[in-house]
Amino acid sequence: MWRRALLGMLASIVLAAAWPVSTGHAACPERPACKGCGCKGGPGYRATGGHCVGFRELDKICGNPPTRCMFENAPGTGENRASALPARPAPPSPPN
Repeated sequence: MWRRALLGMLASIVLAAAWPVSTGHAACPERPACKGCGCKGGPGYRATGGHCVGFRELDKICGNPPTRCMFENAPGTGENRASALPARPAPPSPPN
């Protein structure tokens, strides 16, 4: 019986020692809401039809380089291109 009580006390001491000590909460900076193409992680280009262009259709609609679309320069645009597009298979090697 006393072993169970001792184990309970030890467990509470370990938990209390491992609990992070907070010295206060860091304040998040106030920023305006993100508006425009690229706010949700896209490349940040708007097509002539008025819609935001995604990574998959960027070359087809805007060209390469994307000169047929307007770049809206939303902060952080284009950072997730590698994860948004599926990996392309390697081209077949030429026969020897």
